Amino acid sequence: MFKKLLTRKGRLEDQIQTELKKESPKIEEIIKIVDAYEIDNVMTIGKLKKDKKIELNRINGALKQSIDAHGPITKVLIGSCTKRIYGSLLSNQSKKEKEKFPLKPFIIGVIASSILDLIVYLLFL
Repeated sequence: MFKKLLTRKGRLEDQIQTELKKESPKIEEIIKIVDAYEIDNVMTIGKLKKDKKIELNRINGALKQSIDAHGPITKVLIGSCTKRIYGSLLSNQSKKEKEKFPLKPFIIGVIASSILDLIVYLLFL
């Protein structure tokens, strides 16, 4: 059941079932639940479009750089153009990886320091 609640569709289904299990389910509540689901979908689509536009701009920039450096793109120069595009997409990917906060080491550090503080406190009682 918990895995089902990890997805938006699973949460929607759970909320609707909860409302329908009530003695007198209200259609207004079900409509509110579905509206919240739709707003979530629209926001996700907007974010995906924004990410796609950023990637397209990176590709456009790499193509412009290649044309500025070598002139018109020909079969001979296609390798250089491909490398520039690939490099621009990789640089974006590495930035996304750097933005992640390492939660597991942080939690381990907090727990370890708490245990050490407790030991030191108990030793000097």
